[in-house]
Amino acid sequence: MKRKLLILSGILFFGTMAYAQLQGDGGNPRAYDFKNIDTRVFTTPDIAVLKAEDEINDVQKTGPWRFGENHYTNFTFDNSGTWSELSNGGKLWRIKVTCLEALTVNLTFEDLVIPEGNELYIYNPDKSFILGKFTDKHLYQGQLGTELVPGTTSIVEYYVAPNNVAQPKSLTLNVVTHGYRTAQEFQQKAFGSSGSCNMNVACPEGIPWENQIRSAVMLVSGSSGFCSGAMINNTQNDGTPYVLTANHCYSNPASWIFRFNWQSAACPNPSSSPSFVSLSGAVLRSRRIPSDFALVEITGGLINGTVPDTYNTYFPGWDNSDDIPTSALCVHHPSGDIKKLAFDNNSLSSSNGMGSSEPNSQWRTQWDLSTTTEPGSSGSPLFDQTGRIIGQLWGGGASCFNLTAPDYYGKVSYSWDPSGSNSTNQLKHWLDPNNDGNTVMDGFDPITICASTYSSTTTEELCFGDDSGSIDVVFTTGNSTGATYDIGSGSQATGSFTNLTAGTYTITVIDGDTCSTDVVVVLGGPAQLTLGASMSPETAPNNGSINLSAFGGTPGFTFSWTGPGGFTASTEDISGLAAGVYSVSVTDLNGCTTTGNYTINSLIGLDEQNFIAFNLFPNPSNGIFKIQFLNLLNKKHNAQVTDLSGRLIFSEKINTNEFTLDLSDAANGTYLLHLSTKNVRTTKRIVIRK
Repeated sequence: MKRKLLILSGILFFGTMAYAQLQGDGGNPRAYDFKNIDTRVFTTPDIAVLKAEDEINDVQKTGPWRFGENHYTNFTFDNSGTWSELSNGGKLWRIKVTCLEALTVNLTFEDLVIPEGNELYIYNPDKSFILGKFTDKHLYQGQLGTELVPGTTSIVEYYVAPNNVAQPKSLTLNVVTHGYRTAQEFQQKAFGSSGSCNMNVACPEGIPWENQIRSAVMLVSGSSGFCSGAMINNTQNDGTPYVLTANHCYSNPASWIFRFNWQSAACPNPSSSPSFVSLSGAVLRSRRIPSDFALVEITGGLINGTVPDTYNTYFPGWDNSDDIPTSALCVHHPSGDIKKLAFDNNSLSSSNGMGSSEPNSQWRTQWDLSTTTEPGSSGSPLFDQTGRIIGQLWGGGASCFNLTAPDYYGKVSYSWDPSGSNSTNQLKHWLDPNNDGNTVMDGFDPITICASTYSSTTTEELCFGDDSGSIDVVFTTGNSTGATYDIGSGSQATGSFTNLTAGTYTITVIDGDTCSTDVVVVLGGPAQLTLGASMSPETAPNNGSINLSAFGGTPGFTFSWTGPGGFTASTEDISGLAAGVYSVSVTDLNGCTTTGNYTINSLIGLDEQNFIAFNLFPNPSNGIFKIQFLNLLNKKHNAQVTDLSGRLIFSEKINTNEFTLDLSDAANGTYLLHLSTKNVRTTKRIVIRK
């Protein structure tokens, strides 16, 4: 199937609230009247005392960034709430929970039983913010934590289907969290600026790290605190939803919330909160104090045992070698804010900065580009120069007010297989389940894996202007059984095309796994065979030569040309030719012929061609491409490279016939090279594979 990022609208904390289905399977609550239902009111906690504690706890990033105060409750079907009979024979239980002066309210449940057909919703009074529907698949051992509902009031609605009225069901609302601070309130800054130096992930510096950015999540721990974390791959490349974070962020993960894609769409801070999506619940797999790691596996809201494709996540690889990285990157959620970047452009060093019982168990970073981390960044992934995870944030003093202070990350190498460890306190058991012995592991991309399993190219036999031919589709991995190709229009299983004019076409390939990708190719155009010709300016019209070149076909060609009076020659010597219009034909060894009319006079050899002829190699490459221009009259070109979404990653003017295109900093993937002169533009697809 084609995979696209699901865009969900919604505002968290600030601005006008739009309808949002952020957590759960979607749907609408049934209740429309909230009068005469059981209402529980919680008084405002002592905010001054809480903030005084926060000033101390926030400094070293040694715990979750606390945003709320927990009220511990015991609301059940039997001792609270209001039951209503429905016209369809079903029943509805509701309770209204209000925290006076709260910025947000979130809830934690236990002993939840939701038989098939029953549904649970949580929403604010005007239903502009709805969580649900929740079913049994969102629970782990009967537990569920909810996202933060903006405002002072949350309404809980439990629907019982008619055929389930007599069936067992239960619910205990055991924690109500009064949200008393947000990123807006933190140090009195505007929304989205958790520190004026923090860099949004959509800034140009983040372009090479798009996959790593997709992997990072914010998590709600203990109902009242924010930490950071990241998905992480295992040697089976199966999308098991493991999340790596810090041990000091740990609480019962069954009620944790994992927030995906909460990030700005542009480099500047947005005026209101971007949308996001969430999953709830996890099970602890392993954790360890000396290297401060915790590995959990998400359990709620999964599809086919993994994060839904619509969440657009990525599972980065890892390096447990303890080799010193030459540079590093952190993707994090500082102070409960949207996703940010921090860069260390120098080699890291080993340290024991957080007082671990094991020497050198941390990586020491000192951030560059005026970037930093903050409280709430705890547990965020540290990536090396290759984009593999090498640690998670333990603590440190870095902030926008102290950019030179170091941060410390617990090493993956010390968490991997410590002496005397077992499955409860090591990473190896979970990330290398078959005991393959990998030192490094690449990432797994469930979204683009289909697009990377095969490539499509036009065959060498195509000639300029052909309207029929075939497409060569090469499958490297995946299921090629039952593949169909949609070329231009219509589905043709053979990959052939007929009656197509020369031009650029998109080929959609659908394999036996229903994975599809689009490949842009040029049919019957310069990509198959072109003629490049020029003549050195001469004062006499009958002295000089024509230089011909061809590419895209079998090497070797012959040419002929006919001019006024029927004169025909088979050499490129134009001695003795009079000024006039000549027809020049070039034929390669495949029998493909290109013909053009050119004018010879005393000053100009040939008319400028109406396309840009060039060689580009190698393609695919590791990011270094060489361009050779064949239109010798066109020596000034503009070169631009964009990704498939149209974002510009390279632009330069070229004044030579040969040019080296350096995209070594770009991530693996497919890009479009655009070459243009004043009147002509040509586009070619290029691929980077490192």
